Amino acid sequence: MTRAGAVAACTLALLATSIADTSPLPAQTGRGSGPVWSGYVRSLSAIQALGYTPPGADRRSAFNAEVVRLRWQLAFGEHVGVDVHDRLQLQMSTTPEAFGSGVTGFGVSAVPGRTVDLETTFVDEPGFRVWHDLDRLALRVRADAVDLTLGRQAITWGISTLFPIADLWAQFSPFELDTEEKRGVDAVRALLYPRPGLELDAVVADRGSVDDLSGGMRATVELPTADVYVAAGKFWRELIALAGVSWVLDTWKIRAEVATPYALDRGGWRDLRATVGADRLGSTWIASVELHRNGLGTSETARYVEHLTAPEFARGETYLLGRTYLGGTVSWQSGDRVTLAAAGRANLDDASVSITPFASYDLGQSARLSLGALLTRGRSPRFADSAPPLLRSEFGTYGQLVYTAVALYY
Repeated sequence: MTRAGAVAACTLALLATSIADTSPLPAQTGRGSGPVWSGYVRSLSAIQALGYTPPGADRRSAFNAEVVRLRWQLAFGEHVGVDVHDRLQLQMSTTPEAFGSGVTGFGVSAVPGRTVDLETTFVDEPGFRVWHDLDRLALRVRADAVDLTLGRQAITWGISTLFPIADLWAQFSPFELDTEEKRGVDAVRALLYPRPGLELDAVVADRGSVDDLSGGMRATVELPTADVYVAAGKFWRELIALAGVSWVLDTWKIRAEVATPYALDRGGWRDLRATVGADRLGSTWIASVELHRNGLGTSETARYVEHLTAPEFARGETYLLGRTYLGGTVSWQSGDRVTLAAAGRANLDDASVSITPFASYDLGQSARLSLGALLTRGRSPRFADSAPPLLRSEFGTYGQLVYTAVALYY
């Protein structure tokens, strides 16, 4: 298929999906009910200026991404249901990926390991890719004492916002722009409620191989002014114990969580991971601040390239290279239409900073216009003909980026 033909085919698919009758079918009496349809179409266009020239690439580049997600739910009575998410994605770029590119955009988060892929690639050329996948395919069974989900599903653990450490099933990249739905992980999950105020969450997940098969259990207790959780499990080739607590103090929430991993391959304890944070809750604006200790990172910039190729980075267990971070977010909303927000992250080891301002305007309930950027400050990389690149700072590698986005919901 030629590039022009692929663009035409994808355009027809986008239009067909957008104009399809996606209104929910009326519920049927008896044992089942009809499917309920929903979804969205998103378009992203961006310009990036790295501030340096990587080998084989340009200082400036532009890219466009289109995502169509179709969500449908089918219920069989009151206790059994099926969730399916179809996702069609197109990405075009003026330059092949190099250091600093491909960091921000749609689909930049790591895909969970899967034995059964369920992905079809239509076009895969330098700077141009079109593919489809099933991002959800799950059977839900709900009873009085347990909720059971089998198949590809979204799972979230942890209470940190900017620097998550417990969200080990499928974690968003800090610079992911399609955050409406997390990537699905193939798992069996049981939620149990043995008594009021106590939730047990048990998960067994496929990671693409027998050695990486993962499973864990989390217990969450709701107290009058605090929530506490403890968890433990095998994640890839690590045994990890986790704990977290959040207190609500009037208009403030104080949070802390920690993870202690034990490496099965090396037979030893790994460095601690921890995040502490505070949230200021208001009627029109919310602010947060977090301090993070990244046990998977390094304080030596000379080792950044080594960490970029580490399995923990490739599978999305972490997206950060440094050891110590400070971050904050602030958001303000005017009515139901205008939202202004910004998030900042500082690598305290190499003194590099990233700031992601964001503004959106809702056109009713079915459309949203957005404008945002990735603004960074830090030392840029150095390149030599016969040596690996030297990353002198983390966020200074990413350059500057400005984007616009349009989302249509149906």
